[in-house]
Amino acid sequence: MFGRQHDILRDRAAPEFLHGLKGLGIAADGIPDFERLSEVLHAATGWRIVAVPGLVTDDVFFAHLANRRFPATRFIRGRDQLDYLQEPDVFHDVYGHVPLLLNPVFADYLEAYGRGGLKAFDLGGLAWLYWYTVEFGLIRTPAGLRIYGSGIVSSKGEPIYCLESAKPKRVAFDLMRIMRTDYRIDDY
Repeated sequence: MFGRQHDILRDRAAPEFLHGLKGLGIAADGIPDFERLSEVLHAATGWRIVAVPGLVTDDVFFAHLANRRFPATRFIRGRDQLDYLQEPDVFHDVYGHVPLLLNPVFADYLEAYGRGGLKAFDLGGLAWLYWYTVEFGLIRTPAGLRIYGSGIVSSKGEPIYCLESAKPKRVAFDLMRIMRTDYRIDDY
């Protein structure tokens, strides 16, 4: 999966993502070492990776983020799920999310998101913001539209679909629109 994604993302991912991937030394040669990655992250931006068995509740998730801990699942998808998995696995979490945590601006944003999530927990709605940015966000760069959302960078088909197909509806960031727009987890 790593080799495949590396080839697909070379000219499609945000430079900050690619820089983080290189800076962390994430490679295709084995299972991610959370302790080693945490040491690199902590030295750069104060973040650590915390192993979790699977999806955690929103309050637990927000608490981890607010304290600069990224909850990463500790299981890997099966061969029959290489192209799509409904819940996050270690590849999605470590390959998709962790590289951007080396970027100080993104690292601060995600911590603030966690603090905001704890404050607004009973109000709901923050899942939409996370979905359309951290999970499936695109960003304009001097080189053109690039991917930074972890759900896209950790997917085989989504990088090409979201940037090169005429089918996606690419809409500029509008917080109120995002907060009112439902999302599906099982469709591009």
